[in-house]
Parts: sequence; C-alpha cells; structure tokens
Amino acid sequence: MVLLITTSSLQVTFALTVLAAVGVCSSGWRLPMLLLRLVPYGVLFLLTFWMMAAFGKGSAELWTFGWFRITEESLDHAWLIATRMLAFVFLSLTFVATTDPTRFVMSLIHQCRLPVRLAYGFLAGLRFIPIFRQAIRTIRQARRVRRQRSIWPWQTFFAISLPLFTTSIIRSEQIAIAMEARQFQTNRTYYVRPIVTRFDLLFFGLVSSIATSLRLFV
Repeated sequence: MVLLITTSSLQVTFALTVLAAVGVCSSGWRLPMLLLRLVPYGVLFLLTFWMMAAFGKGSAELWTFGWFRITEESLDHAWLIATRMLAFVFLSLTFVATTDPTRFVMSLIHQCRLPVRLAYGFLAGLRFIPIFRQAIRTIRQARRVRRQRSIWPWQTFFAISLPLFTTSIIRSEQIAIAMEARQFQTNRTYYVRPIVTRFDLLFFGLVSSIATSLRLFV
C-alpha cells in the first residue's frame, strides 16, 4: 500500500495490482464468494474511472460531449486512480481472509507495543460487527412480521439505526462493567503470546523484495 501511494507510474500500479490479485486469489476465498464481494467495488471502479476521465484536465483532447471532456492526461490519471483503488481492495480482501483478528490484536500488543486499552477497544469493536449484523437481521425480520413498510429510504434507515444504536449502548455498558469486574488493567497475563518466526520474516522479505523490484524495474 505504501508503494501504491508513493508511485505515479501506471505501469508500476498495474504490476502491483496484478500482484495483489494473485494474493487475493491465493487467500482462500471461494470464487463465487470472491466475485460477489467484488461486484460493488467493480461498480465503484467504473464510477471512479469515469469521473476522473470525464472531468479531468489536459490539453490533448480525445472526446467531448456537453460537460464531459476526456483528454489523454485525464484518461491516464483515471486509469492510475481506479487501478490503485482496485489494488487496495485486493489487499484488503487478502488481509481479511488470512488474518485472525484476535491474534492480530495480540501481535499489536506484544510486537508493536500498542497500549492494552486501545487494543482491547479495537478488539471489542471487531467483535461487535457480527453482533450488529445479527441485530439488523432481527430488526428486519421483526418489521417484516409486523408488516411495517417505509415509503422513503431514510425512514427505513432511522427505523433500523435507532434501535441498533440503543442496543449497542447497552452492550457497551455491559462490556465495561464486565471488564471492571474482572480487574482489567495494564499489567496482565496472557494465555497465548504471538511470536515472530523465521518463516514470517522470510515471507515478509520475499513479498517486500517482489514489490520493490516491481517499483524499480517496471
């Protein structure tokens, strides 16, 4: 991601995107599920490409219609931004598929010296995601049983978000009381301590070398 942010070359960005695509295809996603996940990002890719190309600046004009004006410079910039965004999506999906959240937070505590209170707050936030999904599903089923329908989309949003916000406050207070009851503090013991092995360092060095070589030689 750092290399993608710092480069302005379309060839390097495309090469890093291909590398990220290989990573996401090797991360364990099933092909139908992966394609389903990529559908909204594909739409976002097209919209980003069109906005950057049709409203960009440049002197070498290729096509114009009304407010839309596509130039060679805007087209190159559109390919660069849209491809970079797609590479970010591939890297994020690879991270989600291959990283256990609990071990990741524990590694941040032990290897990166992240404060325990921040780390456990981040871990609690991750644990809330499936709870929120189940709560939204329950609210929708309850509205369907009671035959409650909204005319406008914003009414549906408030009908779901308000009870979800209320229940989340109750759950957060319960978690805070449970942590205080169990004497949550900075000096604590751990059942499992993640360690960095030689294989981890070898893998990190290999991926970094490939990405850097793409940046230097493409």
